[in-house]
Amino acid sequence: MKSQSKLLNLLGQIRFYSLIDLILFSIAIKANSFQIAGIVLLHLGFLLFLEFTHKHEFRIAFPKYLWAVLLALGVVFYQNIAVIGFLICSFFYVKKNLPKFGWSGPIFRGLQYYFFSAGIIGFLNPVSFLASVLLFIRNFAGDLRDIVKDRKEGLKTLPIIFGLKKDFKHIHLITMLGTTVVWWYLSGISALWLIPIFTIQIGSYNLTPR
Repeated sequence: MKSQSKLLNLLGQIRFYSLIDLILFSIAIKANSFQIAGIVLLHLGFLLFLEFTHKHEFRIAFPKYLWAVLLALGVVFYQNIAVIGFLICSFFYVKKNLPKFGWSGPIFRGLQYYFFSAGIIGFLNPVSFLASVLLFIRNFAGDLRDIVKDRKEGLKTLPIIFGLKKDFKHIHLITMLGTTVVWWYLSGISALWLIPIFTIQIGSYNLTPR
């Protein structure tokens, strides 16, 4: 891992490449401004809870219970019972560093987006299921990127269970850009928006300390 300043380390943990994809997804499912704020706050709370739980030595810690504040605010803004499903999936996702749960990460990550979508456009809406499948694929791609690191940490992700031993370094970023294109298409916004969005995603991707 490359040496980073404290500020860049913290900013990298926010994962702006994923955050902007999430905002575009929120627009695609016709979320209003309060719902978008809720989704963003819930997502950030989840990320900080993930870091709080995993405690990677190469990532600087955020204030101890900031994750709880963000999640609570997210619940207030999102205002839908589907948030319970999101919170349950978040709780189980962070257990991916345990041997019995490593394989389940992509499933719970996909379900997070399912509940985000379901609370706004419906539990049976095809887009809700599409979001779940695409996030499953994207998170699996993230596991493909981290095979060597995950193996050293004793994780049992799907690629490791399948016997893969080498990282697929760029597959997660490519998959991320792919989901962004899907959300852009569903959102109906101008294609010109893809230029700054892709710039932010590609430019911020390697800020995340890994």
